[in-house]
Amino acid sequence: MKPAPKAYWLLSLAFALLAAMAGGMVLWLENGRAAPTTLHVQSAQLSSAPDGSFAALPPTLEIPLPTQWQTVALPYTWPQPLVLQTDTPPQVTWLQIRLDGLPATRGGLVLYLPRWQTTGRIAVYGDDKLLFRSVGDVVWNGFNHPLWVPLDADGMGPRPQLLRLRIDSLANSGGTVSSLWVGAAADLMPRYRLRRMLQIGVAEAMGMAFLGLGGFALAVWVLRRERTYLLFALFTLLWVLRSQRFHVGLEPLALPSAWFGWMSINAGNALLVTWYAFMVTLVPTAPRWPFRVLLGLLLVSSTVTLPLFSDPAWIHALAPLPYLVTNLAGIPATLLMAWAAWRHGGREGMVAASIGLVHVPVAVHDWMMQSYLVNPEHIYAWPFSTTARILMFLYVILNRYVGAVDTAEQANLHLAQRLRTREAELAESYEQLRTVQQRQLLSQERTRLMQDIHDGMGSQLMSALKVAESGGLSEAQMALVLRECIDDLKLTVDSLESVEADLLLLLATLRYRLAPRLEGSGLRLRWEVVDVPALDWLDPRSALHVLRILQEGISNTLQHADATELRVATGQADGGVFVLLVDNGQGFRAHPAGEVGRGLSNMARRAHAIGGQVTWEAVDGGTRFKLWLPLRRGSVD
Repeated sequence: MKPAPKAYWLLSLAFALLAAMAGGMVLWLENGRAAPTTLHVQSAQLSSAPDGSFAALPPTLEIPLPTQWQTVALPYTWPQPLVLQTDTPPQVTWLQIRLDGLPATRGGLVLYLPRWQTTGRIAVYGDDKLLFRSVGDVVWNGFNHPLWVPLDADGMGPRPQLLRLRIDSLANSGGTVSSLWVGAAADLMPRYRLRRMLQIGVAEAMGMAFLGLGGFALAVWVLRRERTYLLFALFTLLWVLRSQRFHVGLEPLALPSAWFGWMSINAGNALLVTWYAFMVTLVPTAPRWPFRVLLGLLLVSSTVTLPLFSDPAWIHALAPLPYLVTNLAGIPATLLMAWAAWRHGGREGMVAASIGLVHVPVAVHDWMMQSYLVNPEHIYAWPFSTTARILMFLYVILNRYVGAVDTAEQANLHLAQRLRTREAELAESYEQLRTVQQRQLLSQERTRLMQDIHDGMGSQLMSALKVAESGGLSEAQMALVLRECIDDLKLTVDSLESVEADLLLLLATLRYRLAPRLEGSGLRLRWEVVDVPALDWLDPRSALHVLRILQEGISNTLQHADATELRVATGQADGGVFVLLVDNGQGFRAHPAGEVGRGLSNMARRAHAIGGQVTWEAVDGGTRFKLWLPLRRGSVD
C-alpha cells in the first residue's frame, strides 16, 4: 500500500515553515538594522600566547599584555591543529575593541556576544577591570548560551573605552567567536532574547515535549507491549541525555566532565542505533545487518571513550571525530532505510524515513559548527529537527488510532451484519418452532378432548344405550343421563377457557353451569368460597379433572343424599388448598360399583392424576366431601 501523500506533504510543509521561520530569525539576528545607540562590532585587534590559565583571575588586569596585535574580522575562528600536542599549556587569545565614538545611551551599557565556542573559559575586561569570568566546566562551558555582560553597572558607573576579551583554551581545541554588540540594554534586549530562545529555549521546550511523548509511549508499551513504543520511549530518553550539552555550562556540572562527555558522545551513537531499530518496526522488510553494524560501532565507541581507559584531554581534543564517524555511519543507514521504506510502501515507514532524510543535512551542519567550519552565528539545528520527530510520532499514533477506529468500525459492521443474519435465522427457527409447538398443542388438545369425551360423556352414553336396549331405563332416567352428558360436555368446553391458575374462577364456572340443575332439584346452595392462593399448574387438562371431581361429588349429593342444602367452601391447609362439599342428607353410604358412569374410585383416580387427594365421610346430619390440591405440583408425589 503506497503512503498517503496528504499526510506526507502536511508534515513536510510544517517542517519547511518551521525551518523558514528559524532561518528568517537568524538572518535578522545577523543582518538586522541596529539601533542608533548600538554598535555592531565586526572587527577587533587579536593577539595570542601560550600562557593561558583556567585559574581564578584578579579583579584588575595585572599581567603584561602582548605587544603585537593584528586586526581580524569578526566572526573569527582559530583552527584546531592537525597534530595533537602533549604537555602544552592552555593558549590565551585576546580580542581588543575600542569603544571610541559610541553614542550616548540611556540606561545601562551592555556587551552582547551571540556565541563563543572553545574548550576553555572566557573573561571580559573593561578598561582593565574584570567584568565577567565564566565559572562553568572547562569543556562543557555554556558555548550555546549567548553572553550578556553589563559594562557600566547599569548606568551607575563609568563607561569603559576599551574592551578586552580573554579566551583561555586547550592547546589542541581551536575555537571561534562571533561578532558582538555594544549598546543600551533596552535596545539589545530583544535581539538577545530572540537569540537565547533559538539557542536555548527551543531546545528546552522540545526536550520537555519529547520527554512527555516518551512517557506516553512507555505507558502505551506497558499496556500493549508493542516494541515500537518502547523503542521510541528509549529514543526520547537518549535524546534528552544528548541534548544536555546545549544547556549546561553556566554552573559546575553535577558529574565529572569526562563522564559527561562520554555520555554525550555515546548517547548520539545510541540514538542512531535506537532509531534504526525503531524504523525496523515500521518497515519490516528493512535489512537487519545495518543494525548490527551500528550496534558494534556503539560498543566500540563506548569502550574507547570510557574515561577509565582514555585520557579525557585527548577525548575533548578529538570530540568532533566520534560525531563524524556517527554521521558517516548514519547517512548510509538513513538512505538505506528510506529506500526500504519506499519499497515497502507503508505510510508510517515512509513518513519516518522522510524525517530521517531531513535530519541528514541537520547532522552535517551541526558537525560543521562543532568543527568550526561554518559561521558561529548560525544556530544548532539539531533541537529544531526534534519538532519533525514529534510530528512523526504524533502521525504514527494518529495513524494507528484512525486505523484502530476503522478496524473497530468494520468489525462492528461485520458483527452487526452477522447479528442481523443470526436474528433472521433465530426468527425463522422460532417461527418454525412455534408452528411445531402449535401443531403439537393442537394435537395434544385433540387427543385430550377425544379421551375426555370417550371416558366421560361417551362412556355414559354407551352405558345408557345398553341399558335402554335391554329396556331397563325409564324416560325420567334417560332424561337424567342425557342431562348429565350435556353437563359433562359443557364442563369439557369450560375447561378450555383460560382460568389463569385461579381456582375460584373455575368454581364460579362450575356454579354457573350447575345452578339450573340444583334449582330444579330443590337443592339450596350455600356459597362460602374465600380467596385462596393461585395454582400455577392449573392447565386446561387439570381444570377438567377438578371440574369432573366436583361434578361427581355434586351429582352424588343430588342422586343419593336426599339433601335440601349443599354448602361449598374453600380454604388453605397442609401446604395446599381444599374445596369442601357438605350436605345435610342421609349420610355417606357405599354405592354399587357398576352403576352407570359413576364411582368414587373414579374421583380418587382423577385427584391422584393432578397430585391431589379426595376424602369423604359421614358427619352429623349429612356427608362431607373434601378435595385437597397442592400449591405446587412437585409437593405431592
